[in-house]
Amino acid sequence: MTSGSAARRKVRWGRWAFVALVLGVIGWLGTGFYSVEPGQRGIVLRFGRVVQDDVAPGLHYAFPPPIGEVHRPMTTEVRRVEVGYAMLGKLFSEARRSDMLTGDENILKIKMAVQYRVRDPSAYLFRAEAADFLVERAVDAALGALAASMPVDDILTTRKSEIQQRALSDGQALLDAYDAGLTLIDANLHEVNPPAPVIDAFTDVGSAQKDAEQRVEQARTWAARTVSTAQSEAARQIDDARGLASARISRAQGDADRFVRLLPEYHRSPELTRTRLLIETFERVMSRARVVILPPAGGDDPQRITIYETP
Repeated sequence: MTSGSAARRKVRWGRWAFVALVLGVIGWLGTGFYSVEPGQRGIVLRFGRVVQDDVAPGLHYAFPPPIGEVHRPMTTEVRRVEVGYAMLGKLFSEARRSDMLTGDENILKIKMAVQYRVRDPSAYLFRAEAADFLVERAVDAALGALAASMPVDDILTTRKSEIQQRALSDGQALLDAYDAGLTLIDANLHEVNPPAPVIDAFTDVGSAQKDAEQRVEQARTWAARTVSTAQSEAARQIDDARGLASARISRAQGDADRFVRLLPEYHRSPELTRTRLLIETFERVMSRARVVILPPAGGDDPQRITIYETP
């Protein structure tokens, strides 16, 4: 009787243990549900191997640890790293120097801010701890190479925009070669200065160059304005000359036509035609004349003097 009760208790305990095990397994499997938020991408690992590398936002399931593991890096977040500034982080705590050697063997302090984001979540996953470091080192190397290829005056004055663009593209090429899964978005030069002992001399040079550029621009503006005025005046004079020539040609043509019409009449009556032309000429001239009458000296009869006026 005692042995039978013990056997039943064992069976009962065995059943409870099995139920507990089943419930534990179910509970463990239930922890495999996970959600991916907007702006994230899910990466699923199974036994340390990537089985899904681009899980979209939403509710999903994967085997829970220790079999599976889920990572959800932000792929839309814009991150920022400083090049040439003191870097205080997990990877290193020593301030990185911003001094760079230019192509004409001068020294400049160059500092740049760079923005980047995650492009490939899977590639980024295995370098997450070093992402800022990789970006900083890649852009720093590109910036150093650019500075070494340019004279100091160009870097300080006219080629800052080019330096920003090329540092971005060259830094991106280095990151792609390392398969970092990162995309550089923007680069902005915060500081480009010579060393403190010679900064005043460089400032004077920069001011002189800006003044020279301003004067050149003013000269070009004046030249363009002067040329435009001269061209307008020349065009006006040409138009006036053409108008005057046209008027004279028309008048000469009219006179010629008139004489041609009078020619038959002149042949018929030369004296009458000459008298008529003389009278018409007098009428035309006298219509523009001003008559002044003055008394003669020592006499009572007035004397008429005719003065012709030019129209």
